[in-house]
Amino acid sequence: MYAALAKAILDGGEPARAATRVERLRRRHPRASRDEIADRLIRRTALECAGAGALLTGPAAFFGASPFGADLVYQVAALNRLVLALSELYGVPVEGPGGRAAAGAAGVAAAVSAELLRQGLVRLLRRLVPGRASARGVAGALAGAALGFGAALAIGGFTRDQLRRSRRLFPVLR
Repeated sequence: MYAALAKAILDGGEPARAATRVERLRRRHPRASRDEIADRLIRRTALECAGAGALLTGPAAFFGASPFGADLVYQVAALNRLVLALSELYGVPVEGPGGRAAAGAAGVAAAVSAELLRQGLVRLLRRLVPGRASARGVAGALAGAALGFGAALAIGGFTRDQLRRSRRLFPVLR
């Protein structure tokens, strides 16, 4: 599972797929500004991450388990695609394996943070409402969705602002 994630982040085809995604949005919304398209990319990714968080955290909370993995991998890949798409949109393509790894690191950091919060929440729900599995499941799904949504908004907003301000994704690395 993690080998596939590393391949997705370091794969040379991801920037091309990000460019295709941006082009589709530009064709669909020809009058939209760069920032409006960026907002659409960020919202869409946030909704995708929210769905993944809800679908995997709800059942985990229902059963009282703390799985680590499936939604994390999905969210890292989704956040990596978002960073690459925003870079393409603002004319700052991420070049080489080092640049793709740096872009992926931002997604990994946000997704791992959200995952650790989700696991802590599942443990807390297990202690607070031990006999109410359905309540744990609903609360877990809502919290998982909020954490996934928030992680994507944070990474997307930071990346958009960074690219707008400095025209570089990671100015420290250059």
